[in-house]
Amino acid sequence: MTHKEMHKLMDTIIEEVTLTRDQGQKEYAHDEKDVFANFNRVANLLEEDRKKVLMTYMLKHVDGIAAYVKGHKSQREDVTGRITDCMVYLMLLWGMIEEENGTISRREDNSSLHNMFEAPFDENIGISLEGGCKPSNGIQTNGDLQKVCQTGSGLKESQEMGTT
Repeated sequence: MTHKEMHKLMDTIIEEVTLTRDQGQKEYAHDEKDVFANFNRVANLLEEDRKKVLMTYMLKHVDGIAAYVKGHKSQREDVTGRITDCMVYLMLLWGMIEEENGTISRREDNSSLHNMFEAPFDENIGISLEGGCKPSNGIQTNGDLQKVCQTGSGLKESQEMGTT
């Protein structure tokens, strides 16, 4: 896929994500003023943080995506729908974090997300959570999401930043 094709695809995906979020707002939130209304309601019922509620909903889709990647192609919902839902959930999570931190609307410009691809690009460089680079042939190691969930993420705490 060329960069130009990827830009076009990303624009289409963002449109689909926006449409999905708007439909979800009507279907689940039942509140024109609070985009997080359904998460807040469930969080209050369960006496849990709304971000954990969101994460629980999203992990259902991550599980379906993992099954698809492992070869289970016949599912009730198309995998691209699950990916779209995950993207919506991640954007909602971002919104929750910005709301909690008081940093909503920190970007003034309305530039498209795909502008990041306009920078010089070197396909031989990649980033790995394991601290190395991906091979230049594009082959990635096999991962087992269920095994990672059972044994932990493998990420280590950074002494400098204090994050995982």
